[in-house]
Amino acid sequence: MHRVVSWLAIPAAAAAIALATPAAANADGWGHVNCLLTPNDPSCTVEVIYVGGGNGNGGGSGGNTVCKIGGVVVECENGFGWLGSDGCYYGKDGGGFLPANEWIRTCVDPVTGNSTNWGVAYLATPPVALAVIINRAVDRLSMPRPVIAANPSLADRQFVHVPVWWWVQPGWWQTQTATASAGGLTITARAVPKKITWYAGDGTSTVCYGPGTPWTGSAAPTAPSPTCGYTYTKPSTSEADPDGKFQLRVVVSWDVTWSGGGRSDSVPGITTATTTNITVSQYRAVITG
Repeated sequence: MHRVVSWLAIPAAAAAIALATPAAANADGWGHVNCLLTPNDPSCTVEVIYVGGGNGNGGGSGGNTVCKIGGVVVECENGFGWLGSDGCYYGKDGGGFLPANEWIRTCVDPVTGNSTNWGVAYLATPPVALAVIINRAVDRLSMPRPVIAANPSLADRQFVHVPVWWWVQPGWWQTQTATASAGGLTITARAVPKKITWYAGDGTSTVCYGPGTPWTGSAAPTAPSPTCGYTYTKPSTSEADPDGKFQLRVVVSWDVTWSGGGRSDSVPGITTATTTNITVSQYRAVITG
């Protein structure tokens, strides 16, 4: 399926997000168009628009969703469930026995109002009418780029065979939350920093499952970090490039989940990153006498 995500400009500084996708062939009884053969036919398009009730990060209330099939306004949610990208509705069983990715699929004839094609279907992601609210909550999360520090300082020259302590600034390693609401449903998104991957710039990487330990004067300058650090074994400079530097890239992986309406799931693959250039040199012996 083809999916288009775009921001729409609307009055009163409200935010809107729309998802449009071709509906499955004749799945919902909308005419006799074969959407597999003519996916660009207007009657094959399911459009879901979220109009937010707040600006900025953190959350907002009073949102609303508008759903259309072939330009005709339909219910985003009804007794059958949430509108899906194929124009059918997807709901859950009352006992909560269905796994997270299995939904009860019901297609509704727009002329007669009769339900058709009832059955259990697998969805890799939530139905689009629900997904828009989830996406809005996730978009409102404030997941800042990592503010990094080191000893020796990143602004100073590093040296081979001297342990480097790495950490993120105190107060940065925190859980972030945000919400989005529509039609009486509130979705809460939650982002928890999981790990930091430090790409040293020399072809190696180090994974730290925590913010790292800030260096203090109580630790010996040559002592390794107890939680997150590295020891370079080669310099970033060379005779061919005496001003060469390593690019230190720091990538934070977040565990992002959402919950609301008795449902919950995860949103994989969300990261934030910071890069900086450092110089790593080696001590040279000085012979006197």
